[in-house]
Amino acid sequence: MTTIRHATIFTLLATILTVSVVFSQVSHETTATPRNYQNKNFTFGAISSIQNDESGKPDWIITGHWKTDLLSENASKTVMGNTTSPFARSPFDTQIEMIRLNGTAGHTHTITNFVLANVSQPNNMTKVFNGTSTASMREGPVTDIPTTIRIMGDKVISIWLDPSRIENHYGNTPIYGVIMDVDKSRPGPAGTSALK
Repeated sequence: MTTIRHATIFTLLATILTVSVVFSQVSHETTATPRNYQNKNFTFGAISSIQNDESGKPDWIITGHWKTDLLSENASKTVMGNTTSPFARSPFDTQIEMIRLNGTAGHTHTITNFVLANVSQPNNMTKVFNGTSTASMREGPVTDIPTTIRIMGDKVISIWLDPSRIENHYGNTPIYGVIMDVDKSRPGPAGTSALK
């Protein structure tokens, strides 16, 4: 009797385990895009950059995220620099964390209030957005900083803020990042395709 009972319990546990494994293999849709911005013509990405010190040597790691609607169809209808345009809010925002290569002095910044002055496309692979922005600094926000945002090959972004306006805080090179391709299928749980 005990053997039959153990066999029944074993069979029941094996069935539960099998069903659990089968259901855990179901693909789950995942995106790198915040849900509240989906379907609103935003482009997103990650910041991952090394910035130099005053002597040109690598000193800071910068990481973070950014969003923009500069690449949307509505952006081409914008009147440059006009706050009554569809970009009455900032068409580009980023939040970054800076930390020294030795792991000290970690702190955060935001770059917001981008006001678009002009757009150019020097070649088929590069779009350039010039304007001004506001950067949060320890002493408070610094406004009207000449800013250039470049999109290269639809994969890379560079953000340059005039170093003279922010005491070379980000070094003498642009901040670099990548553009997330929200249409590209990414592996989900168990190696399945997450986006269709």
